[in-house]
Amino acid sequence: MTETVVDLSWEGPTAVVTMADTVGRNTFSPELSGGLVAAVEAAAAEPRTRVVLVEGLPELFCAGGRQAELLDFAKGRGSFDEDDFFRIFLRCPLPVVAAVQGHAIGGGLVMALYADLLVLSERSIYTANFMRYGFTPGMGATHVLPAKLGALLGQEMLYTGRNYRGAELRRRGAPPSIVAHSEVPRTARELASTVAQAPRGSLELLKKETAAPLAERTESAIARETEMHRVSFHLPEVHERISTSYGGAR
Repeated sequence: MTETVVDLSWEGPTAVVTMADTVGRNTFSPELSGGLVAAVEAAAAEPRTRVVLVEGLPELFCAGGRQAELLDFAKGRGSFDEDDFFRIFLRCPLPVVAAVQGHAIGGGLVMALYADLLVLSERSIYTANFMRYGFTPGMGATHVLPAKLGALLGQEMLYTGRNYRGAELRRRGAPPSIVAHSEVPRTARELASTVAQAPRGSLELLKKETAAPLAERTESAIARETEMHRVSFHLPEVHERISTSYGGAR
């Protein structure tokens, strides 16, 4: 029997989607990515839903790509952006609030940034660590990080691939709400509850309007990133770095 790694529940008009793959550490397994898409789509299809709240484990929101998958890409098997599951928050017809209490690593951070509203933790690590392994960013990261976190800060995160605590991002002027670790769930729920006061029809109209520019710009960014991957993933040192340095938020 397959373990459920993504849970869907409701708190009034707020649909709560929880990624809880403790064994797989909330990496992009088929079970997690497929379960996430199914849960968000089911939440949006339910008439009582007005807002979707997405959360992960208390210490780990999402760890992004799996080592085996990245090694396959380095060997020319598959592509980072073949499956567009990571833009499910953007495609959702209702507003999505991401309660990013735990670490968000690589693709896990990029996926979180596709949410309409975010709440981060002061102490957790947020990293776009693609270049740490030597390959160029994907999933629309080259657009979405500067767009959501600020142009200079976003570019710095892309180039350095280093870890940033939420408290540092707040000092650097990152726009998302960044609160004490224990306050992330409550703050996110209060935000979702405020959003849910509006009529569903109005929320759908506003989401369509605000999501359209990001969808268009990340579509073209992903196409360019895929071309960069054709070169960067095949550099000799990339396979070695993935093999020896993979480890998430170290």
